[in-house]
Amino acid sequence: MKNLHHYLEKLEKILDPDHLRKSRELQKRAFAFQPVDHLPTAIDFPVAQEEWPTFRFDEFIADRQKMLLNELRPIYLSALIKDDRLTGIRANFGTGIIASLFGCEIRTFDHALPIALPLGQAAIEGLLQRGVPSFQQPAWLQIEETVAFYQQALQPYPLLSQEIGYQMFDIQGPFDNASIIWGSDIYLAFYDQPEKICDLMQLVTLTIAEAVKRQRLVDGRALVEHDGAWNYLGGVCVRNDSTVNLSGTAYGKWVREFDAQLLQPWGGWIHFCGRAHQWWKELLTLPGLRGINPYQGEYYDLLEMHETCAAHGIALVQWTVPIAADYRDRIRTGFSRICQVKNRDAALFAVEQLHRTGHVDPLPE
Repeated sequence: MKNLHHYLEKLEKILDPDHLRKSRELQKRAFAFQPVDHLPTAIDFPVAQEEWPTFRFDEFIADRQKMLLNELRPIYLSALIKDDRLTGIRANFGTGIIASLFGCEIRTFDHALPIALPLGQAAIEGLLQRGVPSFQQPAWLQIEETVAFYQQALQPYPLLSQEIGYQMFDIQGPFDNASIIWGSDIYLAFYDQPEKICDLMQLVTLTIAEAVKRQRLVDGRALVEHDGAWNYLGGVCVRNDSTVNLSGTAYGKWVREFDAQLLQPWGGWIHFCGRAHQWWKELLTLPGLRGINPYQGEYYDLLEMHETCAAHGIALVQWTVPIAADYRDRIRTGFSRICQVKNRDAALFAVEQLHRTGHVDPLPE
């Protein structure tokens, strides 16, 4: 705890609540498609290990103090350069938490976040008969205990305890969780067992909703907000990485309604990696959807995507690839950016450029 307190004191001294208030207002306005003087932008850069430590995935998964420091690292970097990153931390145990409640084994790595291993098709009928699983399981209790530990650790620090919020753990999405539990054979099952897949997605959706409510009882945050980089988009992030393997017809017929069940009560956004050309436009009419996060922007025409989203009042958030010069004057709100530069000097230059031009691009070499 001595080392933990050293870093918490360091962050407490440089956190600027006035700047954070301005950053929150900037993001709120941008995601509401109101005029802003620059686009909300988070800038990441390396610092020395002794300045703020980094850990392997298996290290921080096994140690709450290390996980807390890992979650606070981007907030520390932001406080150094005063970019637009907002302050939220989460119990970061990977993509398999919901699946593990159904009995999937968690596999931990040193180079990546943990994953859950599939149960296989033969187990699905039993899961459907048992219904929503018990939350009195180690994989879930570690979520509640980690959030409570964060609160306890930050409580002695007035700024940290006041300014740092709590993001939802990685709930994945109805189909992503179903594909983890069932395994890759789920894609073949669309041909002869689509109803059973839907039954599993319905069960998963009910379980996710219960998990969201349970975490918010522990951290005390609002169900309609997410904290951190995603503030002002709603309360849940539906992740549709596995869904990129489905056709637009399959998404609309089998998956869409379950995404809507999660988004409608609390609002939220949808994340997806890879190519989702076949269905991303169909997302824009989902009730409760306020943003999309296509993490691999290189696969898309940015201007077309931004203008299409803007026509529906849907923000395009945490764009990761550079923005061409001829697009910058046309993308001035309803958008946020995340980027990485090589060092602190480059980060400070990027912040100056952001405030001068409204965009961080072109990034410094």
